[in-house]
Amino acid sequence: MGVISVVGMYRTGKSFLLNKVILNRKEGFQVGPTVNPCTKGIWIWGEVIQGQKDGQSINIVVIDTEGIGALDEDSNHDTKIFSLAVLLSSLFLYNR
Repeated sequence: MGVISVVGMYRTGKSFLLNKVILNRKEGFQVGPTVNPCTKGIWIWGEVIQGQKDGQSINIVVIDTEGIGALDEDSNHDTKIFSLAVLLSSLFLYNR
């Protein structure tokens, strides 16, 4: 099994990236038109997706994270989200 997560500054398109590129969907993780965050904490996609590694079929879990630097949280909270995402991931994407 593999785990893909994306972390980055708030309002930089992390959820949009996962929806379009990884999940290949128009809708998936919530995306909003305002500066207010949609993702709080860590969200895990409810279904595994199929992928390939070294010619073998594997299950992949997709994780979306709350944005770093949001005005309603402190740096300690951001560090916890970032660290947990790194520790859980087989593939870690940092979106700046």
